[in-house]
Amino acid sequence: MTAANASLADFLDLTHRPDLGIIAARWLRPTTSGELRAGYQLLLRHANTCSACNCWLIDARRRVRVDSGDVHWLTEHFYPTLRQHLGHHVFLAFLVAPYQLDDVQDDTLPAMPYTHGDYCSVHQFTDEGEAVRWLCSRR
Repeated sequence: MTAANASLADFLDLTHRPDLGIIAARWLRPTTSGELRAGYQLLLRHANTCSACNCWLIDARRRVRVDSGDVHWLTEHFYPTLRQHLGHHVFLAFLVAPYQLDDVQDDTLPAMPYTHGDYCSVHQFTDEGEAVRWLCSRR
């Protein structure tokens, strides 16, 4: 089975892998906060067109720098809307470069992996195979 691929912006590539039940979102370059937020909205709309796919692989290695304001936007505003938009819990596996693991130093954020209420679970990986295995075990 082939992957369905959509290049929705010059900074984000979305690929649906129906054989794995995963949507892969790959940041293609560093982004501004506005682009990051628009990209996540595109990802959410794409997930709705893919039978509300609830396993997301987010490749953030090319984003270079992680901004704590963007992380707070994700945790406080975006993640809480996932269940209302998709109707189920979403699993997000973030693929990061090793140097990004400690990029955001913020004691207000939970340690990985963690679950946000009844709407999403988040984990961080430096190996794509491990990330995909974790997502597949959540289907």
